Amino acid sequence: MSPSKLDRYLNILETLVDRPRKTDQIAYKTRMKQPMVKHHLVFLVANDVVEKRSSSNKQVFYAITEKGFAVFKTLRAMKYAQKLRDSLSVIDEASEVASVLLKHNPQGKKR
Repeated sequence: MSPSKLDRYLNILETLVDRPRKTDQIAYKTRMKQPMVKHHLVFLVANDVVEKRSSSNKQVFYAITEKGFAVFKTLRAMKYAQKLRDSLSVIDEASEVASVLLKHNPQGKKR
């Protein structure tokens, strides 16, 4: 299953949390193709989540903004909450199965 657009944004932001990076570095770290990274960066820059910086030797770097860091923390928390919800549903299903098994073998006797 391919990652959602939201997952791609989160991956880009996660890559930029520790330091500004060039497009090719972001592509490498996120395992995305450069055209896709550039496409997502246009959106992130337009929404002030990431800023574009030029170095003295005219290299272009992208850095996460304060707003971007807040967005990153929110998206990461939402993703974690979803994993918890998914885990809880698995636990509920396991509990139901255990309940059915106990009804068939109420003494817990081995066969």
